[in-house]
Amino acid sequence: MNAINNRCVGCDDVITNPVCSDCLATQMAVMVGEYDPDLARHISGVKIQGDTFCIQCGQKMGLCAHCFSLDIYHFLRERNERLGKEFLQRFDFELRKEVA
Repeated sequence: MNAINNRCVGCDDVITNPVCSDCLATQMAVMVGEYDPDLARHISGVKIQGDTFCIQCGQKMGLCAHCFSLDIYHFLRERNERLGKEFLQRFDFELRKEVA
């Protein structure tokens, strides 16, 4: 498989941590639900086709964990800054370099 086909539609980097947004969203919603169940209900994955397969569920994906996590981080930070900081501790995917 050609690496050009395994690039993220958000950042254009090669997807090196192939976990789809659906699988990540499930994990993220559990973590957020520990602090704010209402916010947790708003976390869901997005279907973006690509040539990379999720290592957890096998679905095709085209959005990297970093880009999806960054979107969720901004969503959380706008609503609960403390929860946004906790989120960074658990779902970093090199986000702290970008938001620091």
